[in-house]
Amino acid sequence: MAARSVVLSAAVCRSPSARSDAIPVPTLFGTGIKATSVAKQLRYQSNYSSTSAGVVVRNHHARGRLPPGVWRVPVTFNSRLPGQACHHEISLLMSDQPATALLSELDFEAVWVETPEALAAACAELEGADWLALDTEFIRESTFFPIPALVQLMAARDGELPGADGKTPRIFLIDPTVVPASEALKRLLGAEGPLKLLHACGEDMEVFLRWAGVAPTPLIDTQIAEGLTGGEASMGYQRLVERVVGVTVPKEETRSNWLKRPLSQAQCDYAALDVLFLPQVWSEQRDALLELDRMAWLEEDCRDPGSSGGATPDPEYWKRHRSLWKLSPRGLAAWQVLCDWREEQIRLRDVPRSRLLADAQLFGICERLPTNRFELAKVDGMHPPQIKRHGDTVLTLLKDVAMLDDSQLPRVPPSPLAPEWKNCMKRLKREVNAVAEAQQLKPEILGKRRDMEALVIADYEGEPLPLPQGWRGELLAARLAKALES
Repeated sequence: MAARSVVLSAAVCRSPSARSDAIPVPTLFGTGIKATSVAKQLRYQSNYSSTSAGVVVRNHHARGRLPPGVWRVPVTFNSRLPGQACHHEISLLMSDQPATALLSELDFEAVWVETPEALAAACAELEGADWLALDTEFIRESTFFPIPALVQLMAARDGELPGADGKTPRIFLIDPTVVPASEALKRLLGAEGPLKLLHACGEDMEVFLRWAGVAPTPLIDTQIAEGLTGGEASMGYQRLVERVVGVTVPKEETRSNWLKRPLSQAQCDYAALDVLFLPQVWSEQRDALLELDRMAWLEEDCRDPGSSGGATPDPEYWKRHRSLWKLSPRGLAAWQVLCDWREEQIRLRDVPRSRLLADAQLFGICERLPTNRFELAKVDGMHPPQIKRHGDTVLTLLKDVAMLDDSQLPRVPPSPLAPEWKNCMKRLKREVNAVAEAQQLKPEILGKRRDMEALVIADYEGEPLPLPQGWRGELLAARLAKALES
């Protein structure tokens, strides 16, 4: 028999002891039932074998007409959730093709927009949407600011997935290299427009600000939403679509040249697929968040999810380096001064940080504190052209640091190798992990390592504690403050 791909649709629990009818797949398969073991069961029971595409888990009921060569098969099995046994009925989709091959059956129309007239027509069509699925493509190899290369938009209605009405979904591919953002588009992207759906939107926000001067709002970041449902904290779009929709989105064009014209058909398809599934993903996530009563959490996290465009230097950037404890107090002062100077210059010159001076070079300078070009040249990684361009400025800044009184120097953070540091971090992690387990969240959703390190440093220096705010603060702030007192 020919190999067949297996696609699992929503697991529905019929047990009266279960909390609800819909069981999130991460919960189901995270409690001892692995997708691979289910696949083996299915192969044994149905005499089918999966292809190299493997088993794709879908956490929803397949809706609408199935593509040719795909059919449903009911399957039941038993599992045990924490403290309870459950009987599950699964809608199994069988196909003669691997999941990736089903992409050819997807029905959508990519509409190229490269004139103001075409953009006006697109905006008129998008105005009646409840949701706008958005994405961007950009180039950021030799610049600090992203160069907008493509903007993708698709309209969707609440409660009606694209294509469910029998109409082919239209995805607009806007060329920002030749079309300026119109006032109609800015209204759609702004607060008076529909809800915007994006995935991992930090850099996309920069692109919209650079091109349109508007940051999309209100918005839902489906990566953030996934974490709040109990899923992974930083799940990529491809894996998320595989989980929800059962389709493997190709990623071969991720690193392609998005500024070339004309774009290839593969590039256009890839760009369109990056928004096609967002309404379906969000529809499932919203149901899960409503059931968990966490919509307020998501709204809070999506209120300011990404970058402000990077136009203004971050005064706290210098604190991000993980080895500041190795520097002397004067070396740390030099690091702060040089980082501030670099943050200003890379924006003025529009070059990556490493193009000006890399972190390793700056750190080496702050360790040695050179007083002339000869000593500067001895710093590892320093090249003559860099010394020629930036040497005098760097030495002038270091001279200013050398004139600071000892009382003006910053306090060096404690060593992470010190027992006191390790013990303090363990106590903070213990509290975060305990709350995460109780809420069925990944610990990094509640508190990242960098956040906990900032707490330890602030406590060490006697500064106000940067305790978590909002819903995280309600769950964690008091516990973390108490842990620091131990």
